[in-house]
Amino acid sequence: MSPRWVLATATAAQVAVSLVTFGLPVIGPELAAEFGLSLPALGLVLSANVLGQGVMLIAAGRAVERYGGRSTTLLGTAVATVGILSAAFAPSLGVLVALLFVSGLGSATVPIAGMGSVLRVFARGGRAQALGVRQLGVPLAGMVGAFLMPALESTGGVRAALLFSGGVVALLGTTFGLTGASWSPGGVAGGFRSGALRRILRAPSMLRLLLVAFIYIIVLQAALTYLVPSVRDQGLSTVWASAVFFAMQATAGGSRIVWGRIADRGQGTRRIRALVEVGWASAVGASIFAGLLGTGAMGILIGAVVFALGAMGWNALIYVSAAERGPGDAPAQSVAVAATVVFAIAAISSPAMGALAETIGWMSFWLVCSGIMLIGALVASSIPDRQPPAEPT
Repeated sequence: MSPRWVLATATAAQVAVSLVTFGLPVIGPELAAEFGLSLPALGLVLSANVLGQGVMLIAAGRAVERYGGRSTTLLGTAVATVGILSAAFAPSLGVLVALLFVSGLGSATVPIAGMGSVLRVFARGGRAQALGVRQLGVPLAGMVGAFLMPALESTGGVRAALLFSGGVVALLGTTFGLTGASWSPGGVAGGFRSGALRRILRAPSMLRLLLVAFIYIIVLQAALTYLVPSVRDQGLSTVWASAVFFAMQATAGGSRIVWGRIADRGQGTRRIRALVEVGWASAVGASIFAGLLGTGAMGILIGAVVFALGAMGWNALIYVSAAERGPGDAPAQSVAVAATVVFAIAAISSPAMGALAETIGWMSFWLVCSGIMLIGALVASSIPDRQPPAEPT
């Protein structure tokens, strides 16, 4: 398979499974009004799909390396599609949350199979940028959702938004599974070996790398979940709030490619330095966004763009570093471990951050986010930046 085709179909499939995760927050205020939700409760609903993915990611990584990306992706796509389409007809909030969780269980196969397939077809010197491009699927979903979800909700309610999302998952997930995902089992080194989890966690600096992911995702998820409510509380209309969310996601897409290119310098010897720099950039951006929050629509939009330059740009750096620092025969499982930390903490932290926002107000909330990113950057700076071992030939 052509590396470009693998990358294109993997990115498209990521757009599909991210529509629920990054599209529903755009209509979060309407969802909260419909069900009478507080901010913590809204965070719980919006993180149900993320939690499902977090629970399944390690199992998905094992399945990809044992059975191949094709069969794993097709099965996961089927589960995700059924979960999302069923959620459209959920009779209650509890059932809606449960079905979104189920959809996440299936959706977990797409990012793992996608990243695993990209790692297999791209050499080390281009992996971070390639994964950055694949990660474009996340902000692209947010950009599509920024304007499409409000339109769907206004015409057919939340049901219309979920039906559309389920159809896109079925189409693009199946396309990737049949034509882009790796058919054969094994990782970059080929083959499958059990017991990889212990070896992954014992890899040099892996625990500190996972701690950085733990810290950084708290702020990224806060931005995704609470950006729209925070700007709507400043008096912005639905259209302006959607425009701000769109601008943040568009910036996120560009920043992931830029940070990937920076991290690929020196054949991948600059991964961690870039991870530190993105933390500092995010901390400064969050402070600027907090300061501009009360300045009107244009000021808020500018602040959101500056914030996104750092806060939305680090995911691929974590994943490629985990794959390269982990066992050579289990890159997909190494990515899955890192992704499990990201998705699990995103789901757990979202309600807690909502409660914090209700308590201290939006400006203080975003300043706290700035401080969190500073802590993450300091932890990242303690990780040695080195050339990973040579790939097996």
